[in-house]
Amino acid sequence: MNTNAALCRLQTGASTVAQNQIDLILSDAPFNPQYNQIPPELTVGLNNPTNAGTSTSPTVPVYTDPSTGAQVLGWMTTVVADTNTKLNGNVLYIYQATVTVSYVYKGRTYSVKMCTMRTSDT
Repeated sequence: MNTNAALCRLQTGASTVAQNQIDLILSDAPFNPQYNQIPPELTVGLNNPTNAGTSTSPTVPVYTDPSTGAQVLGWMTTVVADTNTKLNGNVLYIYQATVTVSYVYKGRTYSVKMCTMRTSDT
């Protein structure tokens, strides 16, 4: 039961990290691709900040045990795709972002993946 409780805490922590990145993607402004106004978080492609870590060098805090201070660190990847489409001759500027937060616990890798869509501010 303790292992399951720990896994739930880690899953909640990773979900929170991913949701924070999604919130940043949805709120950073201005986002107007038609005017070349694109926040760094919405650059198309693999878009990882320098503090996102890697599988060999995890740097993203997923969970800190309050009693011992022990940390589980993970890594985050963000992939942004330009999914623009035309409707009645008008371009709809739509970007899709996928955020994945991964971590290793007891020798096994776990991940949380969240996706969102963002349209132009104007």
